[in-house]
Amino acid sequence: MKQLVAIALVFCLGTAIGQEKEISQQVIKSIETDIWIPFMESYAELNPDKLKGLHSKDIIRIYLSRNEIKTGEPYLERFSSFLNFSKEKGDQVAIAFTILSTAIDDNETLAYQTGYYKFSSKRKDDADMVVRGYGYFTVGLKKENEKWKLWLDSDKRTDISEDEFKSKGILYELK
Repeated sequence: MKQLVAIALVFCLGTAIGQEKEISQQVIKSIETDIWIPFMESYAELNPDKLKGLHSKDIIRIYLSRNEIKTGEPYLERFSSFLNFSKEKGDQVAIAFTILSTAIDDNETLAYQTGYYKFSSKRKDDADMVVRGYGYFTVGLKKENEKWKLWLDSDKRTDISEDEFKSKGILYELK
């Protein structure tokens, strides 16, 4: 009898440890609303202030391809100046995201997401938006004043197709 109880206990413990944590759809929706939709809008609107507002003031940005880390306001100014530069040139830009995975802490105040992004632009000589490339990203998110903010961001270019981009996970794309 003791052996049967021990086997049942080990089985239950192993099953509990191996189970994936269920992420509530409310959390996924709040991250979409607080981060991904305004991120895409900031690109479409060429709005650097909106883009900066999505980030924690202590943001850590990791450039994987350059083995470089930037932080805080200097990074935010440099990143958002890209939108001003695009506006000055008369370009349009767009970004879309596919979320591959989400992990969240028990208090639902920290999250980690992985995924792909697709960057597109329309330059003066382009008739329509042109996909310029895809990347793989990881982000850390935290709640600040009841809103999700980016506090960690890293990415690198990747070689995937449009079909792969659209079929991998949760797709966020402005229409």
